[in-house]
Amino acid sequence: MARVRHWHTGIHQLRARGWTISAIADRLGRDRKTVRHDLTTDLDQILASARERRPNGHINRFKPYLQQRFRGGATNAAAL
Repeated sequence: MARVRHWHTGIHQLRARGWTISAIADRLGRDRKTVRHDLTTDLDQILASARERRPNGHINRFKPYLQQRFRGGATNAAAL
């Protein structure tokens, strides 16, 4: 969530300095539609949307197994 706040703040700061949407997108390496969305959408709404897209604990049921494997030396995430 800190990353989302960082992007949102940066976009608004550049816009306040008079930068165009295209210039902000180029500077930050973001799509113009993303910049426009961040400018027109409240931060709380963006954060709520990000929380909704986050997986809701699907890995939790495998956590004991993964921790056991990690303690046993298996550190390759792809192999696990």
